[in-house]
Amino acid sequence: MAVTALLSLQEVVVSTITSMGVGSGIDVRGLVDQLVAAERAPRENRINSQEKRIEEQISGLGKLKSGLSDFGAALDGLSSAGDFRQVETRVVKEGMVTANARDNAPIGNYEVEVTQLAQSQRLATSVDLFGDVADFSAGGTALGAGDVTITLADGTTETFTLTEEASTLEDLRAAINNQSSSLRASVVDDGNGPRLTLSTTQTGEQNAISQIAVNAGGEALLNKLGFNAADLGVDQDTSGGFRQLRAAQDAIVKVDGLEVTRPTNELRGVLDGVDLTLNDTGTTRVAVTEQEGTALEAVRGFVEAYNALRSQLNALNAFNPDTEESGILNGDSTLRGVQDRMARMVSNPVEGMDGAVRALADLGISTQRDGTLAINEARLSDRLAEDREAVVSLFTQADTGIAARMKGVVEEFTGRDSIINTRTENLRQQMSGLADDRERLEYRMERIEARYIAQFSAMDAMVAQMNQTSQFLDNQLQALPGNNRK
Repeated sequence: MAVTALLSLQEVVVSTITSMGVGSGIDVRGLVDQLVAAERAPRENRINSQEKRIEEQISGLGKLKSGLSDFGAALDGLSSAGDFRQVETRVVKEGMVTANARDNAPIGNYEVEVTQLAQSQRLATSVDLFGDVADFSAGGTALGAGDVTITLADGTTETFTLTEEASTLEDLRAAINNQSSSLRASVVDDGNGPRLTLSTTQTGEQNAISQIAVNAGGEALLNKLGFNAADLGVDQDTSGGFRQLRAAQDAIVKVDGLEVTRPTNELRGVLDGVDLTLNDTGTTRVAVTEQEGTALEAVRGFVEAYNALRSQLNALNAFNPDTEESGILNGDSTLRGVQDRMARMVSNPVEGMDGAVRALADLGISTQRDGTLAINEARLSDRLAEDREAVVSLFTQADTGIAARMKGVVEEFTGRDSIINTRTENLRQQMSGLADDRERLEYRMERIEARYIAQFSAMDAMVAQMNQTSQFLDNQLQALPGNNRK
């Protein structure tokens, strides 16, 4: 409704402007523009000033949140004891064993003797299993409809069904590969006709095939595919219709003389904090060592991250008395709150800590005049040499350690319902309100302009009428007898 009225008002104004000043000769358009501009200026300046202030606050709060988030990310790398140490492994015979140590692995030197590698089982149908089938090599002979149930040593069973329409070795191979995650089948022609091979996908004796049972018609060739691992022996590698090409076996390894058996070549938990991968048999040594200076670098990294944050806070709150220039959050209560909380976190002792290490100051870390931290390298090195565990606990202690309590401050000011997010949303709403104020100002200025135009148009018409009257009277006076001159 307001927009329609405004458009109508603008049409009236435009039509009137085309004839303004004709009667009086006054620059009515210029005069109206100056008067409207004088009316607009104070209100528009106020809106512009408020918009600039809000934009600066939103920008400042965004930088504050970003700085806190970056500091929080740095604290994530200082929350566990493993963050203050870095270990590495060395294997004498690298091709035999691969070793990977986690951060919690203790220092040590171990003898590893691999006696046997874990391997999967492989079966194949006997060479003469289908020797009486003349055209089997063409793939046209049917095995017959029925079920083939394969049982693993761990008790897992899987059943595969053939129908009259699909009952060749290729059909059985497809059924196994499509349905099973424990087995893989293939059909291989070794020159004596096609043979079905079965392999277990997992290594170890517990994943071996223990039995293959067939349920088919009495004359069906499918019945020849039975198997029972119990029939296998030292000198017996066949059972039913299958020959065992490779037996499933567990990995056997001795670590410092202690024998360990596993169904896989990936060993977890054999060495504390160290994962082993067995690649070959033999004997080697595995050494776990700690890199020097990791804890020192971690503490330095904390100080650098804190100083980066503090420098950003100082810039946001800066004030130059000479130029009277100030940071975009100078005097802001939220910024002051962050500065005060962080200052307390780096100066207060950590609850529950006893002994010589209870606060950052005990490590030779002091607060400078601008709020940043400085490290006394010699004192920090001495503390690490004297009681490395206490230094690590100072940062990593659950709930009350330096990292935990500072992460709490970060979350307090940057979390979903934090004061920074709440203030930013309120400022955006204020910005939206100023947009409405600007729209109302434009509408008001259009009305004022129309009023001025109407007033000056009336004046212009009156002046034109007076000019016409004056001209008429002048003409009449000129026409009087006494004024006739020849």
